[in-house]
Amino acid sequence: MNAIPENHPILVEARKFAELLSRSEEVIRFRLAEEQVEKSESVQNSIAAIKRKQKEWVHAKHYKKMEYAKLLEKELDQLNQYLDEMPIVCEFRQRQVEVNDLLQTIQQVLADTISKKIEVETGGPVRSGCGSGGPCNCS
Repeated sequence: MNAIPENHPILVEARKFAELLSRSEEVIRFRLAEEQVEKSESVQNSIAAIKRKQKEWVHAKHYKKMEYAKLLEKELDQLNQYLDEMPIVCEFRQRQVEVNDLLQTIQQVLADTISKKIEVETGGPVRSGCGSGGPCNCS
């Protein structure tokens, strides 16, 4: 498979579009929310506590300490719920959904536009061979 050259006009335009997208309101709001989550001591402490409990849970399961593992599962559920209900985390997740929706919409626009421009065979016999009708006698 041939690699597309870096200076291919489509790639040049894609980079321009990516730059435009990175300056969109949705992406800017997402990055700000992400930065707040990363800088929040309470969020980072909660994440660290969850990771510690997860390791404990894995060890408990490995050593077949099922009662202890169930206790850890309850604690993990509580820690995750606490994290999920933090306003800063809710904001981050909302911004994440907005950016994802934007990207999915862009992807759908591209797919719809391309499928309108490219004729796609639907049904009928499947063609095979080179299509030249030459020595292999294909069509």
